[in-house]
Amino acid sequence: MRRAFSVIRCDAFWRKGNWASWSTIRELLGDGNDENEFIAMTTEKARPILGRGRFAPSTTGRAHPGTLLAALLCWLDARRVGAEIVLRLEDLDRERTKVGYVDQLDRDLAWFGLDWDRRVLQSDDRERHEEALDSLVREGRVYACDCSRARVRAEGRPAPDGSYAYSGRCRDQRVRAGRWRAEPRPLRVHLDARRRELRDESGKDLSGDAAELFGDPILRRRDGAFAYHFASVLDDAALGIDRVVRGRDLVPATILQVALQEMLGLDTPVYRHHCLFLERHEQKLSKLHGAVDLETLRTRYSAEELCGAIASFVGLASKGTRCRPADLVADFDWARISDLDVELRFDAAVGLSPAKR
Repeated sequence: MRRAFSVIRCDAFWRKGNWASWSTIRELLGDGNDENEFIAMTTEKARPILGRGRFAPSTTGRAHPGTLLAALLCWLDARRVGAEIVLRLEDLDRERTKVGYVDQLDRDLAWFGLDWDRRVLQSDDRERHEEALDSLVREGRVYACDCSRARVRAEGRPAPDGSYAYSGRCRDQRVRAGRWRAEPRPLRVHLDARRRELRDESGKDLSGDAAELFGDPILRRRDGAFAYHFASVLDDAALGIDRVVRGRDLVPATILQVALQEMLGLDTPVYRHHCLFLERHEQKLSKLHGAVDLETLRTRYSAEELCGAIASFVGLASKGTRCRPADLVADFDWARISDLDVELRFDAAVGLSPAKR
C-alpha cells in the first residue's frame, strides 16, 4: 500500500471550515490509498488551519530593527496557533524599489530565522488591481485629479496619518469606463461619508468617518503605480488574510482601509497593532527606519544574539538571551509585549540598547 499521503500537508484537506470528502482526497492523493489508514494517520495530527496572517514589508531597502520586530511578531502570532503566515513583498513603489532589494530582503529575513508558508510579490497581482479599478470606474466612483501636493495641503486639513484630507475639488472629472488606463493624472475614488465603529484586538478604538478624516483617497498614482491602501486590501482578501498584525503607526489609516474593503465587497480581517522601535533626531522621536540596517548589525550580532536582543526590548525575553524565532513560539503571549514604544540607540561597540526613560 502506498503511503505518499503521509507527507502531504493536512490543510490540503480543509476547505472553508469543512473537511474535504474522501472522493476529493482520493483525487489529491491518487489511487491505491486506503480510507481507513488515511483517517488513522491523520486523526491525531490533522487540524483545520487556524487562520492566515501576513508580513508585508516594502522592498525599499535592507531590513532594520523595526522590520525585524514587525516580522517576528507577525510570525510568532501565526505560529503560536498553527496559522499560516504569508510573506508579501510590497514592491509597487517604482521610485524607491531598486534592483536587488527584493532578494536582499528575502535573505535578511531567512538569516534572522523566519520561514513562510507562501511568498508573493505584490507587483505580480497588477491584473487583479486593474480589475478592481475597472469595477469602481463602472460604478462612477473614480475621477482624475489635477491637484498638486501644495494645493492639497492648502485646501485640505491635517489627516490622522500625517497627510492631508483631500477637499474633493476634482470630483466632477469622472473617468469613463475603458478610458482610465490612458489617463495620466492620479485617480481618486469618491468615499461615502459614514462613521464606522471598529476596535482592534487589543482594544484600540479605530472608529471614524474615513471620508471626513482622509477625503477621497488616491487609487492609482501619477507614475501609474497603485496606491498602498488600495492594493493592500485587495491583496489581503485575495490571499485569504483574516488577521493583520502590524505596527501602531498604521492605526490611523485602518478605518480608511475598512472603508475601501466595504466599497469593494471584501471581508475585514482582525487587526492587532504593536509597539514601535523609535530613534531620536535632535529632540524629536520618530519611527526607526534605516539609521542602522542589517548589514551593519551583522558586524555586531549573530542571528541568535540579534533575535534575543529584539525580543528582550519588547518583553519577550530576558536581557542577554540568545535564541531563534522558533524558540519563542511556545511562550509567546501578547500580554508580555510592551505596550509602549521603545527608543533604541546604536553604538558600534555595544550594539543596540534601549534609551533610559
